Amino acid sequence: MVQMHNTSDTNPRRETKWHEHFIFLRLWFILVGTEIVLLSLKEVIGWTNDSLDYIRLAAISLVAAPVLYKTMKRIRSSRLLNMVLVIVGCMMALDLLEMMLRLFVMRERKWSGDLFDMVFLLLVTGPLLYAVAGEIRQREKTVRQLTYLAYHDQLTGLPNRQMFLQSLSLAIEAARTSNRQLSVMLIDLDRFKHVNETFGHAFGDLLLIEAAERLKVGLRAGDVVSRQGGDEFTVLVEDTVLAGDAEKVAQKIIGLLNQPFSMEGHVLRVGCSIGIAMYPQDGEDAITLMKNADAALYRAKDGGKNGYQFYQEEMNDTVIQKLVMEEWLNQALEKEEFVLYYQPQVDIFSSRINGMEALLRWNHPRLGFISPSEFIPLAEETGLILPIGEWVLRTACKQNKAWQLAGFTPLKMAVNISPLQFHQQNFVDIVLRALQDSGLEPHYLELEVTESIAMYHVDRVIEKLQTLRELGVHISMDDFGTGYSSLSYLKKFPINKLKIAQQFVRDITDDPDDAAIVQAIMAMAHSLKLNVIAEGVETEEQLSFLLDVKCREIQGFIYSRPIPAMEFTNLLQRVSSSGGAAV
Repeated sequence: MVQMHNTSDTNPRRETKWHEHFIFLRLWFILVGTEIVLLSLKEVIGWTNDSLDYIRLAAISLVAAPVLYKTMKRIRSSRLLNMVLVIVGCMMALDLLEMMLRLFVMRERKWSGDLFDMVFLLLVTGPLLYAVAGEIRQREKTVRQLTYLAYHDQLTGLPNRQMFLQSLSLAIEAARTSNRQLSVMLIDLDRFKHVNETFGHAFGDLLLIEAAERLKVGLRAGDVVSRQGGDEFTVLVEDTVLAGDAEKVAQKIIGLLNQPFSMEGHVLRVGCSIGIAMYPQDGEDAITLMKNADAALYRAKDGGKNGYQFYQEEMNDTVIQKLVMEEWLNQALEKEEFVLYYQPQVDIFSSRINGMEALLRWNHPRLGFISPSEFIPLAEETGLILPIGEWVLRTACKQNKAWQLAGFTPLKMAVNISPLQFHQQNFVDIVLRALQDSGLEPHYLELEVTESIAMYHVDRVIEKLQTLRELGVHISMDDFGTGYSSLSYLKKFPINKLKIAQQFVRDITDDPDDAAIVQAIMAMAHSLKLNVIAEGVETEEQLSFLLDVKCREIQGFIYSRPIPAMEFTNLLQRVSSSGGAAV
């Protein structure tokens, strides 16, 4: 949420004013003090000070000191010595004016006294003025640096949130006066969190700098680009006559950030999501516009990312619901609201169960069961998938071991692993700890990973998979054909099985394209000597097709829906009593 903090700069401004007053007093004492010393020395030497000398002292006290101080503050671009020479020149000009007045008005000549004044001015006042001017110059430089840091992002050099809100407020006032429209765009890099966690913060900083440069160079000169913090940027687009004008800018931003980023020998894509709020229809002040752009951004990310959404009134309700859901999700582990359901995996040639998949369910105390499609994306976005995923892994291993101890035929337990979970540095240790705590032998555990793990650090991914394979753990490629990796990675990954995505199986008997995809996957798997399992099998026609293409394993409603542990125990008992065949 957008917040403004104005209290933080009050004290520094007050301190700056006091320091300026202090410097002025020092300058005043230098000028007046040296002038008094000069008059006193002349009296000691025996030269008489007349009324013009005292008028000169008063002029320096009341006029010259303030004027010279303002002059010293304004001459910022000159070298320090030049600044002092200008000021000393002004003082000498004042002495020359005194000499002219004395000569032509008072008809007096005091050449020795006037020469003494000038020499004293150069030898004494000059160095003192140089010191004061140097301090003023340094103070001005420090103030400019602090001002820049207060209003700019240190990493990218872009205006920061505070400066953007000020610019937006001024733009709103101008738009209100001239009856014009403008738009605010809030941009979030889609996969930046994964990049940061995989490659480290230094690599992430390089990506942010490159993204900022693309926005600065790629957008119009009048568009205000800023960094809000983290991986969020904002763009202010003035003179947005129609929503289509803002849409063109959003499409351009997506095009700029969709281009591959090439850094430190890695080439990757991140993409972005954009929330758009328009003035005046979506808000008449900066805070409201930013809040509504934030709500639109949430909707854009929920819609599949790498796109944009304009704000609509009902979006705020959605954002509130999401925040509430996140709070519930934080409490779900503590209150033991999660439960695992199990779906059998069947060898269709022998009709025997040879494994099961553990599927997470959330039994909310008031809402009942919440669909995984509603909370898993949020868990991944917030990072809660890490403790949840570890709980799933430990619970599934313990349950599988419990069934073995109860005397049932040992089966493989398949557990889904999210990319975020897999890329943890200690992921292999987490798997080992789950196996050791449960007493489950590694070859009865199957980890289902997706192709998206191949997006970053392929060598490390292969190393982790190889370590797990050497321990005896089975590796399955889940939702094969829907990810990002090329088929060349398939040969490199030490996997045991391909899992055909449900979306290909659903219309396998009606859509020739889906049928062709499944046939191609089967042919490739056979050539690479990989097992294949099809999920989402619901009809006899689908089953018949899979038999024809020699897909040995299936998982789906045609045999059983996902069921809780107690019901799965009953299923295992029926299977045992029927001689091992699935019933």
